[in-house]
Amino acid sequence: MDKLNIGLIGYGYIGQIHTMVYKNLPILLPELNDKYDMSLVISKKLKNTEGLGWHRLYSTVDEVEEEIKLDIVDICTPNFLHYEQGKKFIDRGTNIYCEKPMALNYEESLDMANSAEDKGLITQLALVYRFMPAIAKAKAIVESGLLGEIISFRGELLHSSYLNPERKMNWRLIKEQSGGGAIVDLGVHVVDSLMFILGENKIKAVNARTNTVIKERPDGNSKNLSKVDVDDWGLITLELENESIGTIEVSKVNYNPNSNFHIDIYGQNGHLSISDKDPYNPIFNSFIDKNEKDIFREINENKYVKYLNSIYPTAKMSMGRMADVHAASVSNMLYNIIKGEVAYKETPTFKESLKSQKIIDLSYESSNENGKQIIL
Repeated sequence: MDKLNIGLIGYGYIGQIHTMVYKNLPILLPELNDKYDMSLVISKKLKNTEGLGWHRLYSTVDEVEEEIKLDIVDICTPNFLHYEQGKKFIDRGTNIYCEKPMALNYEESLDMANSAEDKGLITQLALVYRFMPAIAKAKAIVESGLLGEIISFRGELLHSSYLNPERKMNWRLIKEQSGGGAIVDLGVHVVDSLMFILGENKIKAVNARTNTVIKERPDGNSKNLSKVDVDDWGLITLELENESIGTIEVSKVNYNPNSNFHIDIYGQNGHLSISDKDPYNPIFNSFIDKNEKDIFREINENKYVKYLNSIYPTAKMSMGRMADVHAASVSNMLYNIIKGEVAYKETPTFKESLKSQKIIDLSYESSNENGKQIIL
């Protein structure tokens, strides 16, 4: 088949990560060599994109001629642009890979997902923790019944990126442009990871509280302060159908050098722990009489686990945790386009990703009503 033509929209931090991935995938996965072209990039800061391997450089989406055929558009722009840009290229019949969130809310996300499905397009949201081998192995352990019935769980994703009150206002701190704060930006990863791992253990109720710790920030280069109208800390409580309860804490103002992404799940047979400090393996402490080596030998035969073990960068080839999970996620999208189908049901397609977006929206609804429990 002809090479896939990839177009990247946005060259901020995450666009740089994606560019690094596209440039390095042929080294990490030689079977992808000569399978795609970095056809074009769209960025307001064109000079920053020169000499990086992108063939055509554009300043705006509207400059891209209708006759230019793209097989994948990769959207890395601010959240409020995802819906407009996604719909534009869906209408052109282009497969979409999009950074999270898909759009500003569930309604826009549903419209995008339905539009793409009607066109028969392959889509994927960058819910990249699904492509961490430790997450896949944890899911396989839960599915196998080794953990037993779920008793409780907790997840956290704690950053300190906005702890400095002198950090200036930007689109992430404006609800109209971001859709929310820590719960949108960080919470969606933990919500999706837990829902993914827990599988058939369905959520029946949600309640949440949020806080804006730093309520005003410098506005651009002026000395004026602007109000921050999104959360920089959030706590979500989820209740499963079996009445077990778990929590998710996310923050952009928590400094803890020993903790970033962490999940604990307690079952009747033991305890599962997942951390980005070891993206390859979860810790499984079991009360059942079964050798740990035998357990992981069995888990490593899981179809999705074997797949991730083949596409996730090895420790010797690691580009760093952030780039590694994105590399596995992007390569999954490429393989799906090459095959012409979504090969693994674990893929966070737009339709699949609606589940976590719904929980995010309900979390804000609950927080706006002082933590009222909302039944799904």
